[in-house]
Amino acid sequence: MLTSEPEGAQDVIAVRESAQDQDEVVVVGRIGGSENPWIDGRTAFTIVDPSLQACSDIPGDQCEKPWDYCCATDKLPGATALIKVVDENGDLIKADAREALKLTELQTVVVKGKASRDENGNLTVLANSLYVRS
Repeated sequence: MLTSEPEGAQDVIAVRESAQDQDEVVVVGRIGGSENPWIDGRTAFTIVDPSLQACSDIPGDQCEKPWDYCCATDKLPGATALIKVVDENGDLIKADAREALKLTELQTVVVKGKASRDENGNLTVLANSLYVRS
């Protein structure tokens, strides 16, 4: 956990468009993108580009799980990234992110790490540091 925000953060969409596999990246997004954005028992979760509105950002919306971005599902495929917080050896930390890192849905986080791309173009960031915006 960082006490100050790393410089050069880019939104999820920008990183998805520009980052190549193994590039060092700094990406900013809000935790969410599905009803359950967490990987249970692991320090892994999904983030959504800040340009998308969560249901709680829409006046009068009464969605019970606004972090699922159900009002923007058509935009989610190109606006999300999987974050995996790894240790100094690059191994996924075996602890629940909600408990170990004190994270909650819709928090804005800035993560720094290495981009990992799959054959479908999905973006995973193997994060070695994380900052939570207030």
